[in-house]
Amino acid sequence: MCAFDAHPRPPAALRHPAKRATGWQVISVDSIHKSSQIARLSVPWAPPASPAKEFDMRLFPSPQDADLIKEKQAQAIAAMDRLDIDAWLVFVREGGDSHIVSTIAGPEFIVQNAALMLTRDGRRIAILEPIDIQNGAGTHFDEIFDYERDIVPRLREVWASVAPKRIALNYSRQHYAADGLTHGMYLRLAEALGSDFEAAAVSSEDVVLATRAVKTETEIARLTKACEITVQVFEELAAHIRPGVTDSELGAIAAARARELGASAGEASIAVNGPGRNEKGPLGKVVEAGQVVLFDMGVLYEGYHSDNKYVWYVQDRDHPFPDILQRQWDACRASADYALAILKPGEWGYDVHDRAWAKLEEFDFPRDAHSYGHQIGRQVHDAGTWLGDADNPYRPAKGRLEENMVFTLDPTINRVGRPDPDCYSMGVEDIAQVTPEGGRLLHRPQSRITVVDW
Repeated sequence: MCAFDAHPRPPAALRHPAKRATGWQVISVDSIHKSSQIARLSVPWAPPASPAKEFDMRLFPSPQDADLIKEKQAQAIAAMDRLDIDAWLVFVREGGDSHIVSTIAGPEFIVQNAALMLTRDGRRIAILEPIDIQNGAGTHFDEIFDYERDIVPRLREVWASVAPKRIALNYSRQHYAADGLTHGMYLRLAEALGSDFEAAAVSSEDVVLATRAVKTETEIARLTKACEITVQVFEELAAHIRPGVTDSELGAIAAARARELGASAGEASIAVNGPGRNEKGPLGKVVEAGQVVLFDMGVLYEGYHSDNKYVWYVQDRDHPFPDILQRQWDACRASADYALAILKPGEWGYDVHDRAWAKLEEFDFPRDAHSYGHQIGRQVHDAGTWLGDADNPYRPAKGRLEENMVFTLDPTINRVGRPDPDCYSMGVEDIAQVTPEGGRLLHRPQSRITVVDW
């Protein structure tokens, strides 16, 4: 039995072309051809909610996402107006561009070829094969056009009705989140729509970044909940850390607790090390007295991620708390607090990166060789400018921060590269919203190393 058999069948008009007068409104589109007509659903049809399994791709739009999807569509339309772009076309097939599809449509999985289009004047258009209409991929679009087998005739008709002079497509040299249109699908568009299409095509990079990077109140609320769950898991985990437990066991405990709190856990990076070591697991490594346990973990809550670090020191009863460990912590905490203070609209991503690392270097520790922070949302590394090196072509940081972007602040020592023989593997990772007054944390920060007295 296929995955769709358990759900109600679509309206008869979708199953039987001869019956399409039922449930369909036939409209004349003069801008296409004087005699041409397009069949359009008068009311979008959607299946009942089907809860997604943990880590599964979401096939059906989630009912609680309806307002959020409208918010993101409105953001995209406003961005197109600012950028003088007439339309944004997301042209996908099975397995393609899932994060963009989920942002503006709801499901993360398209079965057949699909064209999702938003226009500058507010049209929301979906060209879908009946099985994707059945799965609700057009739920949040006002105009739904069906096709059978070949999407090209419908695509040409809709293209003529929109007649865009500039159309944004998902390709980008730098931003992976805006680079979901495959070369094969681009060639299909060019073949179907001809020279006018190629002359009108521009990168959707700025539209995608405006839509994905700047978070709405709904998104910030979900990110906040994800962070709160993560911090609660961390704070409770101290009761399970002791000599003899393995990093794998701790990871399993954390994942189970996150699920109990309403989230699904992402993969945790767990470092259990003494000085001069920076291995990352879980590796089945046994915790010993005198070691640092460093968790780098996030959870997924209603489609949004967290990504936080937390540090415990397993007390060695024969030796005092290491001075070097305290100095490392003080450096990381001071750096993250400084970055939080300067996380304001208008700042350059690379400038925050440089200044925050410089604060850590004031404590006589070298900066680790990674970007200071990344945006977070539907993906752990979400779309938009990084807090990173200005010359990194793959993680672009030559962008200005905007209000309601959300970043990780991630100063680390001895986490990357050849370990310093005297230092522990150490880090802080907070998550903060950009505001005019500086960053606003979405969670309780860890203010000191948690000492585990077993």
